[in-house]
Amino acid sequence: MSRRTERVARLIQQTVGEIVLRRISDPRIDPARVSITRVEVAEDMTRAKVFCSTMGTEAEQRNALRALQHAAGRIQAVMMQEISLRNTPILQFVADERFKKTLTTLALIQTAMEEIRQQEEAAGGPDEGDGGSDQTDGPDGAPDDEVREHP
Repeated sequence: MSRRTERVARLIQQTVGEIVLRRISDPRIDPARVSITRVEVAEDMTRAKVFCSTMGTEAEQRNALRALQHAAGRIQAVMMQEISLRNTPILQFVADERFKKTLTTLALIQTAMEEIRQQEEAAGGPDEGDGGSDQTDGPDGAPDDEVREHP
């Protein structure tokens, strides 16, 4: 994207976010649960893909996305009044899957970490050589944090 399209994308993201928050009164769209995450503007500025993330059940997410798609013309008309562009891009609302993919990745990492922990426990601890102790031994062989008796 060129600097100009990036600047326009940020402006559209901010403006559409404000419109959804303050101007849309569709009961399917809860402004507290919908956020405009990013916007991709075509180089010719005729189209803008508006990515949105919605909290809630799958059905609530689908309904909110449908409501945004249904209100796209109205949102675009309000945006035309707010932003002065030669041509206002046609808005296309799509679900942003990045958040869902991030959650899936984190769940996979957590599962893998749990499996590793279970394997280490079954094998006798994380490091069989010292019984799993993270303490370092002093010069007399006693752990550093223990009180030593000197003869």
